[in-house]
Amino acid sequence: MRKSFLKILIIAAVALSVGGNLASAKILAIKGGIIHTLGKKGTLRNGVILIENGRIKRVGANISIPAGAEVIDATGKIVVPGFMHSGSYLGLSEISLTKDSNEHSAKKSPFSAAFDVRYGLKSNSVVVADNRRHGLTHAISQPSGSDGIFSGSGAVISLTSSPDMVFAKGPMIANPAKAGNRNLGWGKIRLILDQVIYYNDNHSRIMKGEGPGDFLLTSYNMDALVPVIKGRQKLVLMVDSVDDIRQAIALKKDYGLDVIISGAAEGWQVARELAAAKVPVLINPQTNLPSSFGALASSFHNAAKLAKAGVEFAISPGGMARNHNAFMVAQMAGLAVAHGLDWDRALRAITLNPARIFGIDKSFGSIEKGKIANIVLWDGDPLEVTSNVAHVIVGGKNYPLVSRRTLLRDRYLGLKNKPYAFH
Repeated sequence: MRKSFLKILIIAAVALSVGGNLASAKILAIKGGIIHTLGKKGTLRNGVILIENGRIKRVGANISIPAGAEVIDATGKIVVPGFMHSGSYLGLSEISLTKDSNEHSAKKSPFSAAFDVRYGLKSNSVVVADNRRHGLTHAISQPSGSDGIFSGSGAVISLTSSPDMVFAKGPMIANPAKAGNRNLGWGKIRLILDQVIYYNDNHSRIMKGEGPGDFLLTSYNMDALVPVIKGRQKLVLMVDSVDDIRQAIALKKDYGLDVIISGAAEGWQVARELAAAKVPVLINPQTNLPSSFGALASSFHNAAKLAKAGVEFAISPGGMARNHNAFMVAQMAGLAVAHGLDWDRALRAITLNPARIFGIDKSFGSIEKGKIANIVLWDGDPLEVTSNVAHVIVGGKNYPLVSRRTLLRDRYLGLKNKPYAFH
């Protein structure tokens, strides 16, 4: 009797396993609506998107939906690629005022360039889930700083609320201002890069104690910068002023680095130089007042003027919009439109452009065959603050629009919660 019962349990377990596999392989179809693919298909009206195994299988008009597929009716909706934040602290901070819930800083440690945020990401972060329900599907999570110029490496993440949230290692972050002044900052960066090049070329000798011992960084911090000097890892330089932007352009030329500028408050004044040097920038369209002497020429028209000059840029707001309100990338894109930026370019600045800038556009940024299915359905213009998300799909999964914030709201309003758990 016991053996028979055991067989039943085994058969049931196998059936559940097979059923789970079948469920995960089930096709999800989105039909109707206005689909902004940002790819070769352009904008489709009443098109169809087929999703299987987390990726887009087909997209276009007159596509038949297989029997048994889960269908989302997008009639009356606007369908766009999921939004991306290019400089967040997502997964690294829960409450900014408590040390034990913040993992984004290497301050008061021997780490600078060697700091890597991938080791401390919180897959079950309540902040991640709340941003996801607002249409943010992936991001760059990055360190906030260290006691040196180099802050360490970020991570490319998907907002899945699961251990597989890390898609890839992200860029190296550096802030010349951490040296104390501009002369010290750029001089120190160049000296460090020269030393890393020497260290890499003479590594075996140095490990034997035959080389000089007066390096500015420890060996493990220099090891972390080797991919940067070889052009295999992107370097994000956090600068605002015209002069610092020109120094960043010169650094790229002199060392052959893959440079991205973050901030660029005065970028519009050297837009042609940025375009000629093919240096992309990450900007906050809300920056219109100087927060420092390096941002005296801040302007609401920064995005429009960069676009006109042919500079590749992404929208990346700071402050609370780096973490708890990271979804405000959409609002900032709308603000750029209000000050002269074309609507389509604004949408690209929070979808396809950041994917291209960080070299992940084969997987993210547009609704095209083979790409990861990060797709959001909106009930109106996604760049308008009055619009709401109807469905958010990350990695092919249609996530419920629920977070700790909505659960608390419903609890204190006396509303009955829906029968699904918070993820």
